[in-house]
Formats: sequence, C-alpha cells, structure tokens
Amino acid sequence: MNKMPLQQLGRWAAIALIGLSVLSCKKDEPKPDPEPEPTDRTEGQYIKDEIYKYYKLYSLWADESIPDYLKNPAQFTDQWNSANAVLTQLRKLTPRHNAEGYNDGVFDRFSTMTGENDYDINSRAGLKMYNAEGYGISVQWFSVDDGATAQPYISFVEGGSPGAVAGFMRSDIITSVNDDKEDYSVGVTCEGHLCDVIPADEAKFSRLQSSIRFALTGLSLTLEVKRPENKLFKASMSYDDSYVINPIYKDTVFTRSGKHIGYFAYSSFEEIEDNGEDDNKDKTDALFAKFESKQISSLIVDLRYNGGGDVESGIYLANKIGGTKTAGKLMLTYEMNKYMSSDAASSLRKALRIYDTYFTATSGLRLDKVYFLVSEETASAAEMLINVLVPHMDVKIIASGNRTFGKPVGFFEHEIKYNGKTKVSYWPASFLLKNSRGNLGEKYNKGTERNLRDYWDGLVPDIGDLGDDVSVAVGDPGDPMLAAALADAAPTAGTRAALRQASSRSIHMLEQGKISTLPERGMFKRMK
Repeated sequence: MNKMPLQQLGRWAAIALIGLSVLSCKKDEPKPDPEPEPTDRTEGQYIKDEIYKYYKLYSLWADESIPDYLKNPAQFTDQWNSANAVLTQLRKLTPRHNAEGYNDGVFDRFSTMTGENDYDINSRAGLKMYNAEGYGISVQWFSVDDGATAQPYISFVEGGSPGAVAGFMRSDIITSVNDDKEDYSVGVTCEGHLCDVIPADEAKFSRLQSSIRFALTGLSLTLEVKRPENKLFKASMSYDDSYVINPIYKDTVFTRSGKHIGYFAYSSFEEIEDNGEDDNKDKTDALFAKFESKQISSLIVDLRYNGGGDVESGIYLANKIGGTKTAGKLMLTYEMNKYMSSDAASSLRKALRIYDTYFTATSGLRLDKVYFLVSEETASAAEMLINVLVPHMDVKIIASGNRTFGKPVGFFEHEIKYNGKTKVSYWPASFLLKNSRGNLGEKYNKGTERNLRDYWDGLVPDIGDLGDDVSVAVGDPGDPMLAAALADAAPTAGTRAALRQASSRSIHMLEQGKISTLPERGMFKRMK
C-alpha cells in the first residue's frame, strides 16, 4: 500500500497561506521608495512591476536571492506574461529546501496574492488574507476498530459558524446530505492510522466525496447525522459568507485527584484589541478569569485545527498563559531584510508593531505545565504561541502525527492600486518571528538530519503519532491526545487507566478523505 503521511488540511492551496501574516487596515500605509512607475506602462505591466518591487522591498529573502531591478522592474517582469507568473518566479529564486510539502523545493511556499480578473490566483476576487465563509464544517472519512469500513465523520465545526449554530459537532457521522438516500460507508484496508479504499469501492468513494464537497459550497445544506446509541440528528443551514468566528469553541476544567486542569480548544487567532469593544478579548478575559478562580495548576490548549491568524492575538494569549511566571521576560523578536530593518521603513514597522516584545502579566496564573495538542494542520501563529512559551515554561507538545506544519514566517498586506482602484491584495512573506532563544531548543526538528532552528519542518512533539480520534467529541477525556495530557498533568491510577483505554481503540483515517471549505488563516499583522 502506498501510504502518505498525515498532512495539513487542504495542504497548500490553503495552508501555504496559513500562519504568520500581517493584515493591513487599508489606509495610511507608509510608502517606501521607489515611487510608482510612470503611467506609460499598461495596467498589466504596472501590476507585474509592483509585484516585483514590493517583493524586493518586503520579502524575507530579498537581500541574498532577488536581483535589484528597482530602477527598472521591466527588466525582470517583462519576461513573464502575468502577475501570478512574476510571483511564482520570484519565489523560485529563494533558497532550496527539499522537504515534504515544499513542492517547488524552495523556502518561499508562502507569499501569495489575491485580486481581480487575471490577477486572481485563487479563481475568486478577494482582498483579505483570510475569511469566514460557508458552513464551518470539515469532514473526515474515518474507521474505528474493525478497520474494514470507513464512514464520513464531521471532524471539526468552527465556533460561530452555521454548522455550530445548527448544533453539529465533531464525532457526528453523516448519514444523509440534502435528504439523499446514500449508503456512505466504503470498504477499506488499513495500516497503522491510515487507510486505502478497496478497489471495488473506489468509484463509489470518489462520487460520495465529490457530492459532499459540492454540497458544502451550496447556498443551503441539510445534514442528517448519527450519534451514540444510533440517535439521529438533522438540521438545515444557510451558507454564510461572513460569519463571526468564535475561536474558543470548547472549554472546561478537569479535576483529577485534587488538581484542577484547564482545557480550551482554539480554532484561529482572530483580531483582538484592548479597546473595550472586542468580543474576542472579552471572551478570552472571561475564560482566563474562570481558570484563575478555579486555581488551575496546568493548562491544555487544543490547537490541532488551528492554522494561525493575527500575531497580536497570539501575543495576547501568550501573556494570559504565561501569567506571573513570564512577566518582564523577552517574548519575541523579528528577523527581516535590510530594507525592512532600515530607518526608511521605521514608520512601517511602527504601524505594524514590529519590535521586540516582552511578556506582561495579564493573568494571575502561575502554571506548572502547559500542554499543546497539535497536528500537521497546526501552523503559523499557533506555532508562534508554542514557540515563545518554550524558553520560559514547562511546555509539552502532544501530536496526532510527528510534527506541526512548519511556518515561522509572516505577512502584512500591501494593496496594489491602478487608477485609484485596488487590483491586488499582496502578501509577500516579510518577517520571521524568533523566541527569546533565537528559535534554538529542544522543540525544533529533534532527531532529524536538518536540525533547522526555525522549524521550517514543524515543531517536534514530546508525544506523537497518537492519531486524531474524530469519533469522540471535542474535550472528551476519551480522546487519546487529551487523555495523554491529563495522565501527565495528574499521573494517577485513574488517568493512566483512561489513557490506556483511549489508546486501545483502533482508529484509522483515509488520507484522501479529508474535506474542508475552511480558508487558511495565516500569520499576519494589521496596521495600527
């Protein structure tokens, strides 16, 4: 059987964008030299020139890899027939990195653009790094115990989405889509945590998968699902292209032998500002106030479906988790190219809040240990959160596979306008976030030949290859990853028995059976 290792949801159509991106607020962006090209260039030529110029000015790899044609970008851009082609060629000039997920064999698999007409590399118009659109539901064909048949499970439901509002949850088994009468089970052969569809069911599986994927893009959707004890649940939803994400989609406090252990599942780093009006800030503050009142000694943070988001939100959460233990210590620094580090870009850096950042005690917690539950979908700002806490706290990473995604770089938005109209939203990878150790330490590619300090190949777990058991609900202590954290936080006979029971279940997934319409989240900064 030809087995592929676990990879991130949607992989690089979506996740290459995931992670450390910096979103502009679309006004008063400091304009570096050079000035815009004369108007004798056509619109298409001008857009290509801008793609080159701002890659040369902003890209992390610009100094060593990108030739200097700033005085005459046409020398480079006129070789290529589209803005997309120019960006592709620029990425190909960055250093080589031959590793899984780097399809072109180069470091920059992250810089991207969206826009209008032939400038749109994603076949749709859009002027933002990420969005909340659709039903907020992901699906995974999954097999439990027998390893002979697989069924489509709802593997993730985003907080605030139509799916969450309708009442769907992880572990629901889909039995009907838009009132069809299909049998959704398929025969499989499994090895370890991965399965292949048997040849006799390959055509059926392809048809069912296409049907569900198509249904998740429709204007309305009705799902029937099966729950424990064969109970059926059915609800209808309407497609929403701008639902408000609630990133804290589950939280609780476990008590084991007198120890209180906090848990919360966090789906993405949504914008959070200390302005008294931000709902995400209020919810985060309330959650940690509860943890303080319960006097938790350890905390479990579930980031397995978190692809990143706003850097400032990551900083806010790091301060909450670090509490009094990290106050006053260096949290993070930025690595950038010569232009971005120069006086010429000082106003830009100030607007983006790109400067050495120190921990502040925004909670009264003093945790013994912090656990992060991760997968290869865990990327960007989610990896940043883990990374900045590692030098200062006892951090343990527990993974479904053998690493996180690996995206230490981030972005901010540069809008390209022509005749006063925004044509392209451009996101060149512009900075690399460092923890107080300069990204050196035990969590980076441990046991690999590359031993890359900047976790391009992902953060390495302390406990890995547990699989993601989507047949149990979010926050259920029967989840092998959560059970492993609880057994370590409170190593009692009861928690060890629960871990043995959770680990005894045979769980298998179809690698080609993941379906998600969720967009990438990126790791971004916003103009202040």
